[in-house]
Amino acid sequence: MPVPDLQGEINRAVRELMRLKDRVLPVKVGRAVRDSIRQNFRKGGFYGAAWSPPLRIEQGFDSGPGYGTLLSGTNHLMMSTDYIPEPGRVTIQNTLIYAEIHNEGGEITVTRRMKSFFWSQYYKKGLVSGMYGRATGKRNRQKAETLSKEAEFWRAMALKKVGSKIKIPQRRFMGEHPEVDRIIREIINSELTNFIQNGMSTRRTR
Repeated sequence: MPVPDLQGEINRAVRELMRLKDRVLPVKVGRAVRDSIRQNFRKGGFYGAAWSPPLRIEQGFDSGPGYGTLLSGTNHLMMSTDYIPEPGRVTIQNTLIYAEIHNEGGEITVTRRMKSFFWSQYYKKGLVSGMYGRATGKRNRQKAETLSKEAEFWRAMALKKVGSKIKIPQRRFMGEHPEVDRIIREIINSELTNFIQNGMSTRRTR
């Protein structure tokens, strides 16, 4: 009766577990957490805690195709959330310069460049408002009133002094949360179960 190579089997199992820790889990966990964060953007909140709507939505400004909170035509903020797998760990990050202020909330300082943008928006909306103001009909009057509100908002922003502060409300989209813990735990448990059920056979990262 042949004697099993116990030491060889143990060494193989250890190598497989190390591969699981260093290569498989960082990728699977990172991908799953990243996808859940991007889903937060689509749902407009942080795992069920809804974000406060921006002024354009709250006051019904007619300014574009109706993107949700923190969303845009390019979804640059959402798509810049990604993961970096490393041996035994994974980092979830968003490197956009304005990602932190949205995620944590805080204040930004008004600059001359910002004031120029605010004035350009005011003139743009003011001209559109004037155009609709000359039209007749209840629908056009309502549209003119809405556009006038938006024009006045941009005027108020443009009149802010350079160096003054604008408060940005917190709209957390990533960070610690029980749902993140659940996602990580389920992936680890699933991979360990597969490892045991498959006889600790060597598998490739999918």
